[in-house]
Amino acid sequence: MKICILGSRERKRQDLWLIEEARKRFDKVSYVQIPDIRIHEGEAFFKGGKLSEYDCVFPRIPRTYKNFGYVITKLLENRVFMPVTPESVIVAHDKFLTLLKLEDAGIAIPVSYLTYTVESMKPVLNTIKYPLVIKLVAGSLGKGVMFAESKPSAVSLLDTVEGMKQPIMVEEYLENPGEDIRALVVGNEVVAAMKRTAEKGERRANIGAGGTGKKIRLSHEISDIAVRTAKALGLGIAGIDIIESKRGPLVIEANVNVHFEGITEATGVNVAGAMMDYAKKETEIFKNGGTLSRFLGMDVRWKI
Repeated sequence: MKICILGSRERKRQDLWLIEEARKRFDKVSYVQIPDIRIHEGEAFFKGGKLSEYDCVFPRIPRTYKNFGYVITKLLENRVFMPVTPESVIVAHDKFLTLLKLEDAGIAIPVSYLTYTVESMKPVLNTIKYPLVIKLVAGSLGKGVMFAESKPSAVSLLDTVEGMKQPIMVEEYLENPGEDIRALVVGNEVVAAMKRTAEKGERRANIGAGGTGKKIRLSHEISDIAVRTAKALGLGIAGIDIIESKRGPLVIEANVNVHFEGITEATGVNVAGAMMDYAKKETEIFKNGGTLSRFLGMDVRWKI
């Protein structure tokens, strides 16, 4: 069987791990940089051939290429196995679309608002409890997340976002000790989980923002929430971020192009290997007449 991993120009350690693990399971492994793909007459070409000639295409699509990535995956849909749906590439790279999808699926999320102007957000600013969270809908690794302690500081931050010609997302602040949970879902399992703790003086617990991770064992409830979130978004592989609040566990984000260096180091789990085990198994099922909707099932198992 043949697998093609799609990624960005820069190969990070996690990309090299995926390539190494793929070579243990597939007969041919290629890594294709997304900018080098050319689409013509319903085919996605690269220097070495056509993506549709592979049995499995494993997209690692950063938000920079989300629209192009959607076109690529849409062309390949039902022709090769992919651990994502084309729509998930768009939805999971947009924080507000993600929350809308999860709310529709009955998954608990923070109270959130979206608009394009500060003026239209003012009724919310007059009634919401402070502090509050302001987010860019396309931020990642904790970037684009801001906190406002009062209405004047919120207006100042929102003025800046409005000046960037971006949608304005406001979210309730969930009181917690600067911690959240990252659950890494592969298929119907959470294969690794860690509690992330923000560094002193910081509220963002993301590893990319200086947070630290520690391996934890999830409750059945939180594991179920993580797997249900991935399925609701059409993701066979996903990083799900959850905060334990006074209202119970709330999903705050889902990651389609999940970064897994931090959780690999924190937990000792061979995440890349688990991903490639899943890719191989599902590719075999797909080749034998299975469908891409298999990973949308709810046969949930707890591995950790």
